[in-house]
Amino acid sequence: MSRQRFHHRSNHQQNRFNNNITHHRPNSSPIDSSSSSSLTRSDEIPREIPGYYYDHEKNRYFKIMPNKAVGSNHRFSAESIGTKTKRAEEKARELVMPRKILNGMSFLLDREINFNKPIYMSKSENRQILIKSLRQVGSIKPTVMERARIKDFRIHPYFNKIFYGDAFGTISQMKFNCTSNSCMEIYNDQTAKLSSEITSVRLERTDLLITTSLGDPVTSGTMYVAKLSSEIEPYHSHSLEQKYFYQSGSTIWNCSFSEIDSSIAVGSSRKLSVIQGWQETPYINNFKTYSDPNVVFAGCRDGKLRIFDLRSDSNPRYGIGPMISQKSPICHLKQIGAWYILSDGMNGSLSLWDVRNEKKNFDNTYVNKPVIEFKGNVNSTNLQYGFDVNLKEDIVAIAGQDNKVRFFSINTGRDIRPPIGPFKDRISALRFCTWDSVELNPELDERGEGIWIAVGEEFRWWSTGNNNLEQDQLL
Repeated sequence: MSRQRFHHRSNHQQNRFNNNITHHRPNSSPIDSSSSSSLTRSDEIPREIPGYYYDHEKNRYFKIMPNKAVGSNHRFSAESIGTKTKRAEEKARELVMPRKILNGMSFLLDREINFNKPIYMSKSENRQILIKSLRQVGSIKPTVMERARIKDFRIHPYFNKIFYGDAFGTISQMKFNCTSNSCMEIYNDQTAKLSSEITSVRLERTDLLITTSLGDPVTSGTMYVAKLSSEIEPYHSHSLEQKYFYQSGSTIWNCSFSEIDSSIAVGSSRKLSVIQGWQETPYINNFKTYSDPNVVFAGCRDGKLRIFDLRSDSNPRYGIGPMISQKSPICHLKQIGAWYILSDGMNGSLSLWDVRNEKKNFDNTYVNKPVIEFKGNVNSTNLQYGFDVNLKEDIVAIAGQDNKVRFFSINTGRDIRPPIGPFKDRISALRFCTWDSVELNPELDERGEGIWIAVGEEFRWWSTGNNNLEQDQLL
């Protein structure tokens, strides 16, 4: 009965509204005029009525019928309306990829004539122009007896070598030749074998290779430190000399090498281990993670970023300093300068934090909010997606669950170009390859500038060449 009364009242109001429009009196009072205008404004934005759907084409309400009564294919069934609404939302979120290939003239249009602009800003803009011009040049499938998914890799800063680990625990080095027009493998050599899947690969001091493995039901996660052979040595001596081997007793996810001393931080599923003096007499501090060799950052699965100082009596659970908290587990961490931390989470978030930006709430609790939040990344299910920051620390590249790579400016938080992709397989790792240390590279003629992307079992090389090729034909 209440629903019938509602319809009767609604129809009565509609009839009054139609009468006001069709039988408009020229001598209407100000009250009538204002009421008529208010009805017109309310008619422009129809209100939502539970159980009814407003059709803008028909300019009227329709009752949403159960699927069983009219069928799921009916235009105004609950399922059809839900599908229509979902498609409209997806279309609004969809990024339109430009089909036009950038050329030299577009580079000139990106430049700005301003003699007072700081030189670092001009150089940063030039690096962004390089990112905008990236096109896939080619791909390399490593020549190996047993091919597996590439998990992580590093590029030697001075020589054209890629050191990578795969899902079978194999550590290999690949000699390559890449330019803006081509890329090719010269040789591929297996250098070491661990018992389980490789989780991280690090190159330190240009002569040390550090890798970690996940662990399996039989053996725990391990960290392997080896000395790289000299480039002038013959090809047959490319095996690595083991320097240190560490087992954590649990799963190992990542490791980091101190830029000041020889300390190594190992992140596992149960603890953080900081290994000092590993070259002679190792001393290990086990507890949970600044521009200081005694201070370590740790990104945890509870979304907390914790700081631990080896010199103080830090709480082994909470650490010291500001408590930075994300809404989801932290996947990657990168220190930017002396005070900033770049982190991404399993919910697709990507944020830049300032460790000095801690504020006190009214309830005496402390909160640290991100300085910049980067929008657009997609991630909800996996940890192993590509992530890297260029050498000058002003551009971040991150791969998402949709198999696309996005580029953001760390200075402004804006995306630099439309995403590249989607690729046919998951992107497990990616690394910038630049000329920032060009004077130190003896193989300049055989090394282009761009980005290497590990897609499944192969490497994709993206550079500034082959601008006449269509992007969709290469992915």
